[in-house]
Amino acid sequence: MAENKPGISVNAKAETVSNEKTEKQKREAEEIRRRIENDNLKAEQARKEAEEKRRQAEEEARRKKEEAERKAEEERRAAEEAARKAENDKRHVMEAGTAIAAAAITAASRNKGGRFRSFLIGLVIGLIAGAVIMYSLFKPAEPKPVTTITPAESADVIIDQNFATYTAADFQDAVLGAASDHQELIVMEQPLSIITTVTKAGLGGLPVFSKVKNITYYGTGVYTTDLSHIDRDHISVDEKEMTVTVTIPHTVLQYVNPDLNSTEFEDTEKGLLAFGDIKMTAEEQNILETSVYDAMKERLDSEDLYAQADTLAKLKTYEIFQPLITAVSPQYKVITELE
Repeated sequence: MAENKPGISVNAKAETVSNEKTEKQKREAEEIRRRIENDNLKAEQARKEAEEKRRQAEEEARRKKEEAERKAEEERRAAEEAARKAENDKRHVMEAGTAIAAAAITAASRNKGGRFRSFLIGLVIGLIAGAVIMYSLFKPAEPKPVTTITPAESADVIIDQNFATYTAADFQDAVLGAASDHQELIVMEQPLSIITTVTKAGLGGLPVFSKVKNITYYGTGVYTTDLSHIDRDHISVDEKEMTVTVTIPHTVLQYVNPDLNSTEFEDTEKGLLAFGDIKMTAEEQNILETSVYDAMKERLDSEDLYAQADTLAKLKTYEIFQPLITAVSPQYKVITELE
């Protein structure tokens, strides 16, 4: 970037550099990627374990259902058998009483003594009536209806006791709570070196009177993603795939920070008839600083760096949200996407 004014010209070009900060960011990104792989394996294992528990619960429910049906059938048959036995006993008593009465009446009719015959008939009838009354008082109790747990009720109880259910709101609440704590999340810091050439023309603009000085400035660009505007519409839950997708905004270049204390100055190159170092006025110094800042901004405000920052934003927001989702259900995993 070149900017010319009477007496001074500045050419500044900014380039990204690698240092301890960028290496640390790379290591952190790789660690998060490894954690994602590990978290995915854990989620898959949790799903398998849950499926096995569900299968066992269903098998237990089926077994209890069959046991309940078997028991109910046995009780039904026992009740029917008791009812048949009671009916047979009653019939036998009635038949015996009738036979006795008939025999007594026949015997009495053959007896010529009328008074004795009347007495005997009355006695037999009384015995029959007494037998019927005694049977009624001491007959076996009617079997009570058998109450059993229905198969549906049995299965529901077991499954409800072993498997919790979650709603989309449970996951959304967890994400929203974390988003409110990380509103302007710093996701990347990109250091730069700005190689700057300052040329001050001498008498008549002739090269022999001109002075040239190379200066290297350093600075950092800071990228953030704003989580303060995330709401429930940015969080979707797929119950079939067991995923929670959080849509986050693209990163922005939050600020440019020149590090003037790290500036490096080279020796001044002088024309044949030029003497002394470059001395700048306040206006010329302002031109220099503006050129350096603009060069930094131009390099930082580029697609490749925004792409890197977006990638780190997805990784860092995953690291924030995944533990909270796991706390709700270890079977679910987070997917972060950009708007």
